[in-house]
Parts: sequence; structure tokens; C-alpha cells
Amino acid sequence: MTEKAHVHSPDESDCLSAMDHLYAYLNGELNDQPEMLAMVEFHLGHCRSCFSRAEMERVLNDRLKHSGHEQTPDALKARLRRLLDSF
Repeated sequence: MTEKAHVHSPDESDCLSAMDHLYAYLNGELNDQPEMLAMVEFHLGHCRSCFSRAEMERVLNDRLKHSGHEQTPDALKARLRRLLDSF
């Protein structure tokens, strides 16, 4: 008789809990909360769906950080000023 290895299959509540803390995790805000940090990292290591979401968010955050260095075109600035002045 052979034994099957137990495979952890995250359930929806695990995913919801991990996603509730995802942005804090990505921003390094869980570094002073070792238990929560470990829970999120464990979940991301075992749930392909949440890992993919975390990676997508990480890439998006990186792109947003780098996109902030571009200058806003003068035409757009003027258009926004006119729009704001009309309120």
C-alpha cells in the first residue's frame, strides 16, 4: 500500500486573506509582521492563481513608478487647467 503525499490546495478563504494583504506585502509593509508575511509568502508559494496576480501587480507597480518621470505635455496641462477652471 502506498501513501499519497498531501498536497495543499488553497481554498477561497486562503486566497481572500492573502489578497487582503497583497498590497502591503508588495510595498514591504509586512516586514515588521513576520507571521502575516510568512502566511502571504506561503500562500503565494502554493497558489498559482494568487502568485500570478501578485506578479502582475508587481510588474504594474514597477511600470507606474518608472512612468512618473515623463513630462506632461503643455497642451494637456492647459486642457486640464481649463477644465478645472470651469468647475
